[in-house]
Amino acid sequence: MVICFFCFVQLAQTGSGFRFLVTLCKRSSRVESCSKTFIRLKTICLLEKMPKVKHLMTKGVLTIDSRKTVVEAAELMSLKEVGDIVVTGAEVPTGIVTERDFVRRVIAKRRPLDTRISEIMSTPLITIGPNDSLNEAARKMVYNQIRRLAVVERHKLVGVITVSDFARHLSKKTITENVLEAIWRQPVT
Repeated sequence: MVICFFCFVQLAQTGSGFRFLVTLCKRSSRVESCSKTFIRLKTICLLEKMPKVKHLMTKGVLTIDSRKTVVEAAELMSLKEVGDIVVTGAEVPTGIVTERDFVRRVIAKRRPLDTRISEIMSTPLITIGPNDSLNEAARKMVYNQIRRLAVVERHKLVGVITVSDFARHLSKKTITENVLEAIWRQPVT
């Protein structure tokens, strides 16, 4: 018997592979079983549990004080090989600066290199909580036309979630795909 606690699904294994799919319904304590290779849509939906923002976000985000200059920020970003840096004021995240901001707000406008980072940062900082759904994160990104969201919990920066994080997540095989492959590989008897 193979048990996946993540999605509350049990796959009973026979000599020739997975033959029984047992779904445990948490709310009603009913047990439903689909024998052979028949799977109901309800079971497939239970196989995939949408992760939260905290599962995809990047932790250990690079930050810089709002009184620092654009050169100091660029040097730090280059050293750490990142494309963005969160700007803080009194330890509270207040804005974000990306490589694109340097191009549009510093180089294109021929600003001096001693310009304060707070003068070019994108503000207000659009945030999301670590326990929010990925759907909510995607909606915020689309609505605000941004590629990064600061993940904040109790006014503290705990991470950043980016469009790249979504792409990396979507490129992985889902639990459903793996289970269906295992089932469909088995000969029908």
